[in-house]
Amino acid sequence: MANRNGVHHGSCACGKVTYQIKLTFPPVLDPSAESIRLYRCNCTQCQKMGRFHCKPIDMTNDFILTSSSPSEMGDYRTCTKRIGFYFCKSCGCHVVGVGGEWEEVELDVEEWAGKESKGEVKKVWRVKAIENATWVIDGKEITKRLLYVSVNAGTLDQEDEGSVDLIEWHDKGWLFYVENKDKAQGTQMRMAKPYPGGMY
Repeated sequence: MANRNGVHHGSCACGKVTYQIKLTFPPVLDPSAESIRLYRCNCTQCQKMGRFHCKPIDMTNDFILTSSSPSEMGDYRTCTKRIGFYFCKSCGCHVVGVGGEWEEVELDVEEWAGKESKGEVKKVWRVKAIENATWVIDGKEITKRLLYVSVNAGTLDQEDEGSVDLIEWHDKGWLFYVENKDKAQGTQMRMAKPYPGGMY
């Protein structure tokens, strides 16, 4: 089924963790452009977890966690501990990577999704930036803004009308492949094929 702009639903395998994300297709393939980002990373962590990154344009306003609170999910961190890779404690499915602070808000989810409001407000979670995040890289302390949201595209629901089609993403060449394994080279991005150690 063809992709549709707008809100897409996602969940872990058992359905305990649910979220919604706004996506605008097709992505702009210029890495510097404001666009959704679909990519595979070749770092050990992403490979072992089978992560398929899907980043919204506006990471604060285009993603909401609609189920249980973040504290009820598992939170795996590695390297600099900046990004939490959240997973369902019941089925073990990795759902979303988050760098920033979780914020509980009351939201009219129907209105947020661009539908006619029913006047119902629900508590949901979104991610806000940490303006002066500090961490140590190569022995040096660095302070900068931290905001990162990337759902695992494999957790996007594919049964509903207008659902995503991951095969289409590949066939249309919408995926970036990212080099994050070779630290001497630094982060690199390209189209067409993965970097060594990566996967399609």
